[in-house]
Amino acid sequence: MAVQYVRVNPVVDLFAPVIRGTGNLAIVGPVTPPIAAGAAPTVVATAGVGGGFPVAGSYGVAYSEVTVDGVPSPLSAAANVTLTAGQSIQVNGPALATGAVSRNFYLTTAPAGVATGLAGAATTQAAVIPTPPPSGAAAGPSLLTPNVPVAFTTAADALRQAPGALGRAIAMAFQQTPGPPLVYGVRTANGPDWAAALDVVATLNVQLVALANLPLDANSGNASTNPPGGIAQLSSHVTTVSNTGGDGQERMGIAMLAKGATGITAGGSIVSGSLANERMVYVAHKSDEDVAAAVAGTIAGYPPNTSLLLKQVNVDSGLFSPAEISAINGTETFDSGPAGQGINWLASPTLLPGHGVYMGEGYTGNPAGKKYIDIVRTVDDISFRLKAQLIRSIGNVQISRSGLRGLRVQMEAVLDPLVRSSEIDSYRIDIPILDLLDLDPSALSNSQLQQIHDAQAQRLVEVVLMVDYAGAIHRIAITLQFQ
Repeated sequence: MAVQYVRVNPVVDLFAPVIRGTGNLAIVGPVTPPIAAGAAPTVVATAGVGGGFPVAGSYGVAYSEVTVDGVPSPLSAAANVTLTAGQSIQVNGPALATGAVSRNFYLTTAPAGVATGLAGAATTQAAVIPTPPPSGAAAGPSLLTPNVPVAFTTAADALRQAPGALGRAIAMAFQQTPGPPLVYGVRTANGPDWAAALDVVATLNVQLVALANLPLDANSGNASTNPPGGIAQLSSHVTTVSNTGGDGQERMGIAMLAKGATGITAGGSIVSGSLANERMVYVAHKSDEDVAAAVAGTIAGYPPNTSLLLKQVNVDSGLFSPAEISAINGTETFDSGPAGQGINWLASPTLLPGHGVYMGEGYTGNPAGKKYIDIVRTVDDISFRLKAQLIRSIGNVQISRSGLRGLRVQMEAVLDPLVRSSEIDSYRIDIPILDLLDLDPSALSNSQLQQIHDAQAQRLVEVVLMVDYAGAIHRIAITLQFQ
């Protein structure tokens, strides 16, 4: 991305170097609002049903309908019924509302001392609920406002405030071990309006972005429609923000294919055109869960330089056959490295003890570019660390031998620990102007003297950093020889 001046808070500026998070995650998706309050139930007094109520008197009955995500509707209008001693309340209808999976009944009014639940009501899936209703019962959660990001640190809060696809995706991300330190949830406006939500995500300090429960297919990956498909917009988002956004906002997108799809057809891979992006991660699976959120949470839990190959993903998924994996990955030989066509898959290798689902590879969406996820993340991380370290040099370091040697030392202070921790193998710093300043001035040509003059006049110094990144083993070829 373009180098920019970094605006820093004077207090935060006391701490050096500034280190960004490397696993913050944003998930964008729809929220399922509560069902509207229903009409009053039909209630009658009946004898001998469910043991009867112990106190005669007048009762009011209302209900709340609950979605699959556990979101209760507001209480319905109440129906009143008068009981004599030994009678019970029988509830009949109405039918469950669209989107409801269960119904809870409440006694809204009752004589003093009544603490028993409703009887019967099997046709309406009634639950036996104490009376009076608990404080706040059926009031529904405080839902997220569309296009307003909310930071979550627990799955329970996400399921409560963002019921539906968004809450389930955030909970799935937190289900990973290790998992993300922080997940932003952004509710889309109806449509869904992915573009408006991603505009908000562009301002967040996140390194990973996913769209809740949206598989990659011919529609979601279509960049030529108006508006483009959601996954096509995600690919454009991570590229644009990484290249032109603020320093430290480089990011990757994670998307899943449809259940059981390999992404490979007779016409080639679905990951093509603008989707073939080294800042995108695509995963094939056989799951009914949000695999994109699960994989995003898995990636977020590891340092940038860690390969994602054979990292466990806590998700329930069927497995691909060897033939299907060969189709997804492409043909490899005994002497070749990983093939890769920009799509990962989920696997359960028999050689690993126990049972679990693991990443079958750690590819980015562009095998012709930076092929592996950890390469992109490591480059982003080193770039940010260097910018954070060197920002204090701007306006202070002189374009002189001593000044530029100090600049080199500051870069070494960032890079040497990375070598010692094996995050990178080695590096080389090339400062062309410093090389000229180290020479005998009388031996410099007119052209070299002009280069020094231009650098000092323009107050611009070029630094070239070459990093040797070894990367992790992804294949081991073993030849057994018996003598």
